[in-house]
Amino acid sequence: MTKTTELSPVYSEELSAFSRYIIYQRRLSEKTREVYSSEAERYLTYLSSEGKDLYSTTPEDIEGYLIHRREGGTGERTEGRILSSLRAFYRFLISEGNVEDSNPAKLVEKPKEKDYLPRVISVEEVDELLASFPKDDILSFRDYALFELIYSSGMRISEAIALDVSSYRKDEGTIAVIGKRDKERLVFIGESASDALDNYLSNVRPKLLRRDKETALFLNRRGERMTRQAAHKRFHQATLRLGLDATIHTLRHSFASHMIENGADIRSVQEMLGHSDVRTTQIYTHLDTSSLLAFFDKYSPLSDENDLE
Repeated sequence: MTKTTELSPVYSEELSAFSRYIIYQRRLSEKTREVYSSEAERYLTYLSSEGKDLYSTTPEDIEGYLIHRREGGTGERTEGRILSSLRAFYRFLISEGNVEDSNPAKLVEKPKEKDYLPRVISVEEVDELLASFPKDDILSFRDYALFELIYSSGMRISEAIALDVSSYRKDEGTIAVIGKRDKERLVFIGESASDALDNYLSNVRPKLLRRDKETALFLNRRGERMTRQAAHKRFHQATLRLGLDATIHTLRHSFASHMIENGADIRSVQEMLGHSDVRTTQIYTHLDTSSLLAFFDKYSPLSDENDLE
C-alpha cells in the first residue's frame, strides 16, 4: 500500500482528518477506521496518478476507480467494502464543506454479492477441537476456557478478549459483552463454559496474574490482556494438529447454526449474536436448510444415492 507521505500535503491532511472523524464523530471501531482510511488512501493515490481532482470528482470517476481495482482482481465483497469506505469519505468531505452537498459515491450502485454461507463445523468436530487442549497446562487450559466460552455464547473474539473479570456474572450464568459501537448485551453461557470459567478463575488466572490491578479476564503469560492475534495463533495451531478447516469465527458461526438446528428462535439468536438487523442472522436459517437437504440426500429412499444398481 502506498504510504500516506507520498500523497500531497493537502490529501495527507484530509486523510488524517478523516481518520479522526471516523473515531470521534462517527464513533466507529478502530478496525473500521483502519479499513476506511486504507481504502481512502488508495483512492487518493489513484486520483493523484490519474491527475484527477478530489474536490470535483464525479460518479464516473469512482466507477473508473472500481474498474481499476476490479482489473487487479477485486471481488464483489471487496468492491462493496471499497464503495462503503468512499461513501463515508465523501460524507466527511461534505461535512467539512470541501465538496458540494452531493455524495458522488452514493450514485454508484453497489455490486450484487453472491450468496455467501459461512463455514461451520459439526458438534462432533467442536467437541474434538475443545478436547484437544491439555487441561494440565495453564496456557492450554486458558485457551480451552476462551474457545469454550466463544462457542457457548457466540461472541466475537474481539468481544471475548475485551472481557474483564467483572463481566462474568456467575450467579446469573451470564456475561456482559461490549459489542460493536459500544453496545452492551448480556449473553447466557452453557454449563461447560461456566465450569471452564470457574476453574480458570480459581486455578489458572491467579498463576498468570502479575498485577493486582489487572482487570482483564483472559491473560497472557506476562499477566497482560491476551491479544486477538495471540488467540488466532493458538487456535490455528490446534486446528492444524487436527487437520480441521476452521477459524475462531467458525465457532461463532457454528454456535448460531447449531442453535437454529435445535429449534432456537431466530430473534433469540439475533440477540445473542448482537446483530442489529435480523436479516444478518437469517443466513443461519439457510445453513439449517442446507444441512437438512444433505441429510435428505443421504438417507431418503427417494435420494439418488440410495438407488438400487
